[in-house]
Amino acid sequence: MRYAELPQHWQRIFALEWLSVCKGSKAIAAVITDENGNIISEGRNMTCERTVPNPAAAHAETEAIRNLDTARFPDKHAYTLYAGLEPCIMCMGTLVMGGIRRVVIAARDEFGGAMHLIGQSTFAARKGIRVTWLGDGLGDMQRAFQTVRELLYNDDPEKLGRMLRDFSVHNGNGVRAAQMLVRSGRIVQPLDPDAAPAVFDALAESMENLKAGLQTDEA
Repeated sequence: MRYAELPQHWQRIFALEWLSVCKGSKAIAAVITDENGNIISEGRNMTCERTVPNPAAAHAETEAIRNLDTARFPDKHAYTLYAGLEPCIMCMGTLVMGGIRRVVIAARDEFGGAMHLIGQSTFAARKGIRVTWLGDGLGDMQRAFQTVRELLYNDDPEKLGRMLRDFSVHNGNGVRAAQMLVRSGRIVQPLDPDAAPAVFDALAESMENLKAGLQTDEA
């Protein structure tokens, strides 16, 4: 899997995630597509930026839904939200109230993810939201981008270890690939906001090498 092989919406998600990393925020992004697959809104995590009065609420999915121009694109129920990471409680509530009825998610989040709560709310359950979970490929890449961000900016060893263990619950290969890449010295400051394709491909190569090594060991 290489960046150039991704559908446009996933290319945009990882480009936005890398932009967030360059600005010090979390590597999480989301886009909304219309019924023809065209991107009509997008959002990225901006929780470490002072672009809004309260950046703690500037989460990717919430921003994508807030940015959706419903005057131009009124058929909300026909649109799909693609999310790199399972939405949190706030973002789950926002998509329920914002009219989104189809969600596609790359990586599960056992710590902060809240999509299971839809079924526990009579109000939300009646909305008929359909959730599609993708396989390990994009999930590993999502967690790899998050890991790169934490390794670059998180200077609290205890918190860093706790977060990487959480990332590894479902996507340990992505975490290990990011650790290898950062240790190699190929990601250096200042970060290039246009380097998302190169970072993606380098992480994909690291993941392939890890899998090949595991298969060799098992053989």
